Amino acid sequence: MSNIDIVVSGLGWMGSGIGSIESAIEDLLVNAQREILLTAYAIGQADRIFDLLESALARGVRVMMVVNRPAKQHLSVQHRLEYLSNKYAHFHLYPFQPDEKQGDLHAKVLVADRQAALIGSSNLSYSGMVINHELAVLIRGTEASRIAEVIDGLISNIAPF
Repeated sequence: MSNIDIVVSGLGWMGSGIGSIESAIEDLLVNAQREILLTAYAIGQADRIFDLLESALARGVRVMMVVNRPAKQHLSVQHRLEYLSNKYAHFHLYPFQPDEKQGDLHAKVLVADRQAALIGSSNLSYSGMVINHELAVLIRGTEASRIAEVIDGLISNIAPF
């Protein structure tokens, strides 16, 4: 059985006991012990996210990250991804490169230890996690493992960077 919570960003939705997307992401990355699966459409100059990922990597957590069109991400993001790839053997970057037959990877998903998953509309950017009015569901339990399996299927069709 799964436990589902809603988290949001944007001042219009904040308050009234609803958690924030930024806090949910931080909680998942800080508490991951074995594995982080992450899909991203757009990554802003979100140093905090990279700092949290690097902290998890330093703890020995394996990170598997699928990024839509990595060469089109901001140059500072490309450098951070390259740095993590070079420094940590257990950081696996999978570039999603759509062609004319398939569209972009637009999913924004974070799975920690196959026990908790965050699925929402927010990009990995300050605007997406704090300013914009975004909504996500935080799922804890058996469904998080199923979500991880779906990401595994996507990864199996992509050559690592």
